[in-house]
Amino acid sequence: MMGRAQAVTRKPDELSTMQQLRIISAMLIAAAFLVFSISSANAAGTYDPPKASKSANLHPSFVTAQKLIGAQDYSQALTALSLVIKDEPQNADAWNLKGFSHRKIGEFSASQSAYETALSLDPKHTRAMEYMGELYLTLGNLPEAEALLKRLNKLCYFNCKDRDLLKEAIAAYRKENGIEG
Repeated sequence: MMGRAQAVTRKPDELSTMQQLRIISAMLIAAAFLVFSISSANAAGTYDPPKASKSANLHPSFVTAQKLIGAQDYSQALTALSLVIKDEPQNADAWNLKGFSHRKIGEFSASQSAYETALSLDPKHTRAMEYMGELYLTLGNLPEAEALLKRLNKLCYFNCKDRDLLKEAIAAYRKENGIEG
């Protein structure tokens, strides 16, 4: 009986252990979601290394190129990517990174050519579409960037980072240039 009396006389502002655990769990879930959201919200134009799409064994020079791009050493990345493309000419990811690297050093014609090759090898390569859309925005070609966004909208239904990044880049471009839409 004594235990019941103590439970009844507990102060209203005191939480039971179970209530405390629920609150802590909810806080941990919210923190994990926040960390995921922040890490997923890459700024448009940043490099997010592609996952091994076809096999877990990536060409050693591809891995090197990814590291060089992460370090913003695009010229050296192009050298490494040339080795990958020599050995694997059908590697759309390598062509895409070649386009990305050329774009980052201002070689826009070479960038466009590499993206076009990547998309000819893999017409559903969403990352290449997103990066090429950013190239078009750099060149002031909003209609072509929007055409790529339409393609991405058809390919991606839910949780499509590449589509979302291009959509954000287009919105920023429109705002910077005073274009309504």
